[in-house]
Amino acid sequence: MRKVLIVDDEPSVRFVLARTCERAGVPWEEAGSAEEAREKLSQNGASREGIGLVLLDVRLPGDDGFTLLGELSQRPDSPFVVVMTAEDTMRSAVEAMKRGAADYLGKPFDLTRVERLVKDLAIGPEAEHGTEERSEPVHSPAPEGDDEGEERPGPKDVAIPDMLIGRSPAMVEVYKEIGRVARTEMTVLLMGESGTGKELVARAIHGNSPRARGPFVTVNMAAIPRDLMESELYGHEKGSFTGAVERRPGKFELANGGTLFLDEIGEMPVELQAKLLRVLQEREVDRVGGTRPLSVDVRIVAATNADLARSVEEGRFRRDLYYRLAVVPIRLPPLREREGDVILLARYFISKYGEQLKGRPMALARDAEPLLLSHGWPGNVRELQNVIQRALLKLAGARIGAKELLGLLPTTGSSDRGLAGLVERILDSPPPEGGRHTAALTAIEAPLIAGALARTKGNQLRAAEVLGMNRNTLRERMRALGMKPK
Repeated sequence: MRKVLIVDDEPSVRFVLARTCERAGVPWEEAGSAEEAREKLSQNGASREGIGLVLLDVRLPGDDGFTLLGELSQRPDSPFVVVMTAEDTMRSAVEAMKRGAADYLGKPFDLTRVERLVKDLAIGPEAEHGTEERSEPVHSPAPEGDDEGEERPGPKDVAIPDMLIGRSPAMVEVYKEIGRVARTEMTVLLMGESGTGKELVARAIHGNSPRARGPFVTVNMAAIPRDLMESELYGHEKGSFTGAVERRPGKFELANGGTLFLDEIGEMPVELQAKLLRVLQEREVDRVGGTRPLSVDVRIVAATNADLARSVEEGRFRRDLYYRLAVVPIRLPPLREREGDVILLARYFISKYGEQLKGRPMALARDAEPLLLSHGWPGNVRELQNVIQRALLKLAGARIGAKELLGLLPTTGSSDRGLAGLVERILDSPPPEGGRHTAALTAIEAPLIAGALARTKGNQLRAAEVLGMNRNTLRERMRALGMKPK
């Protein structure tokens, strides 16, 4: 059994993690800086009872945690590293995995999960087999003989913007997958419903890869007519068909040295799939009407909102092409599975489009939150974005409330949108502040009051009559819901 090194500048955090190691039955040491951690690693690294796992905070005095992680990933005897940070964003999660972290935890973290990681990574197979071998070193070398697993030197000083918004556990897993796969040449298949952000994930993979300075080219297979698809992908020579008045490079040539994003790959006709398979295998393309193949250096990221495995079984998609594309499959969660991200995204879109549409900062009113949370979002992030934009157009004040959202979100209909779906989501989610009962009442009461006010054009006396209460009671409920009665 090897030790755990806890590296954090906060004594209280080190104390809690130390107690977690004790519960896991694993010895531990602690350090308050990267320099102190280097000393501990130097003292313990050579022994059989040396350090096998580092719990590493990012923000440290002196060198930060990412600097130390980069050093450790280059060591042949490197321990596993779990990165911990309060800056729980896509950038930090992706960067941690790119630099070789075994896992990533956003603060505040789940101590049960920490204990499980300690047992898995510090004890691991040694407890059963008495060996120093571990299933996956921190630097994750590529499998021999597979050029798609080859790692390439990373780009220097390439600015990668945060393109994906969300801190839910489901999205953190996506960020970790982006970081793991970005540094390789592996082909990626993104799977998810429409509106889940597949192109954003593809761009994040490209932007964090050694190909970041190269082109990122997109092709929507569903938008290309069947008879033009071959020319669009591989190019054509002058005179190769009617209308081909000049030589034209295809998307593969345009993406040379970069990444080609094949969106809606399930829409590619079966008769054209064999040629795509050959291009992926040989890394050569033949222009329509061409006489010699052209070499291309392209990384492929494909995406689908269809069940490709079912398409394979039904004979609508080649099995060999499916396995060639799905070297690394990544599932993007629908918005309804992204706990806590709806409000975060709504505020982001309000900030982004408020200045554009209104010329001044906008905000989200508290009474709007239950309405947003109660919706099933079948159109996912794209639907939420459109709803916020439309609500901003209706907005007369400075805050989007339930009144602006009323009519933009259906409150009846299918079970995932109606009252039954609301109850199920509240019961299935972690208890919100104030409890589930209060959340359910707020989710129903806020749009009800907003609807009455909308019907009476803001007349509170008439709205109170519609609701069967007196005006003072209505005003009290509005204050409690954050609706700010005038």
